[in-house]
Amino acid sequence: MIDVGTAVTTQATPAEPATPPTPTPTHYEQVAQDLSKVIDEMLALIPTFVEPHPTTKVFVNSHQSVSNEFIASTIAAVEASPELQSLNRFDVKEARDILQFISAFRPMMDKLTATAKNLQFTINSRRANIGNDALRVYGVAKQVARDPQSNLLSDHVTFLKRDLGRSGKGGRKKASPAPTTPVSTTPTPSTGGFSV
Repeated sequence: MIDVGTAVTTQATPAEPATPPTPTPTHYEQVAQDLSKVIDEMLALIPTFVEPHPTTKVFVNSHQSVSNEFIASTIAAVEASPELQSLNRFDVKEARDILQFISAFRPMMDKLTATAKNLQFTINSRRANIGNDALRVYGVAKQVARDPQSNLLSDHVTFLKRDLGRSGKGGRKKASPAPTTPVSTTPTPSTGGFSV
């Protein structure tokens, strides 16, 4: 016989929400993250590194026509003229420091610009190579799918046509590409850590 007075009611403990799994980074994502850290560390070494801002961008851009030669001549003029020195409008020491900064970092800027351009081309060339191969497969698949026995392949051709998404004035463009030469992805020696 159950003693109603001593019966204990238990409530179900709500289950903890399942933690979504953390995506595993790919090999290339890890390499890119490592390079990004290196770039951040490199930028931290640049004295007075600043990023553009709408409030300063116009001022900076509008004064790029002032040549380094003009600044160097201004340094000489101020150093030779007590009258100009008394104005306290031009810091000769800072001006020399800035010219040295420009001279040292302009080649680095050119190298980084070339590196960014080369990285973009590397991305584009790899896309072009695999895209070319995919178009060739699509061309073959369309021919094979004409066989009534190729029902599954026919479905894939439909999906490929949808995802290719090429459309023109008169409807879909022909997907068969002209023969092309793939771009070599063999690594080339870099100079100073950056390819130029």
